[in-house]
Amino acid sequence: MFIGGGFGAGARAAIASLVSGTLWATFGVNIVGAYALGYLLPRLRLAGRSRMISLPLLGVGFLGAFTTFSTFAVQLWHMPLLLSVTYAAATVASGVVAGAVGLRQGRGR
Repeated sequence: MFIGGGFGAGARAAIASLVSGTLWATFGVNIVGAYALGYLLPRLRLAGRSRMISLPLLGVGFLGAFTTFSTFAVQLWHMPLLLSVTYAAATVASGVVAGAVGLRQGRGR
């Protein structure tokens, strides 16, 4: 897990340095991470039990460190109330949709 976490955190930091607005970087990595986890879970299940070892490395490690709930929470704390509520709702709704799309595509539908 820690190897995947190192790579996930590095990928997130690289994206944050490329995107000028930290808010958009956080939003983007969280949505991409939700999609990727949704896609990954059924693909690993379809691949069989031998591939489930990849879940801690990719799902928990890489995607756990790539997505960034702590940064999301700190950003919300520093925003005006209306903006924080809007941003939180947009992030959660987009993440749920992205995860559902990933699940659907991961199942091959």
